[in-house]
Amino acid sequence: MKRMKVLFGQRRMQVLLTLAVLLVAVSVVIGSGANFTSQSANPSNVFTAGNLSHSNSKNGAYILTASLMKPGDTVTSSVTLTNNGDIPGAFSFTKTMGTNVLGLTGGDFRTKLDLTIKEGATTIWTGKIGAAIPAPNMDLGTWAPAATHTYDFTVTFPDGGSGGADNAYKSAAITVVFDWTAVS
Repeated sequence: MKRMKVLFGQRRMQVLLTLAVLLVAVSVVIGSGANFTSQSANPSNVFTAGNLSHSNSKNGAYILTASLMKPGDTVTSSVTLTNNGDIPGAFSFTKTMGTNVLGLTGGDFRTKLDLTIKEGATTIWTGKIGAAIPAPNMDLGTWAPAATHTYDFTVTFPDGGSGGADNAYKSAAITVVFDWTAVS
């Protein structure tokens, strides 16, 4: 006991200061409960991908075809495309040359037949059927969902006049592939 008295007597101030600090710490922990609270949440956030698709009124079929053409003949037809998706799409088309059969004396339809593609009164492309379009994919613009566009195609076998100038094209044949693409 004497030892405690000596120890406590010498360090009384330290012991009292330590007890005071402990008392303050306990009162802060117990007495600091907040009286106001607020809480919010954003549950069930949903993310879905859009769908880009289109229909082609002549999908898998010829837009136009003509057999037994003679100089001066013109063939017309149209195709209608619709953005069936639920997001806008950048539409384009390409024209790819398929088979090419030269005429009996070497006439090449790629350099003879005239092709014109129009949307309404607007000419989208015109030139010899075998000529390259200005870009690998001809830009048709961005279409909103449900947008519909109709393209009119005209192929003409120009008359080379008298004197048998068109005889080179007898039995000539050509195929052309048109591919339509939509990208979001």
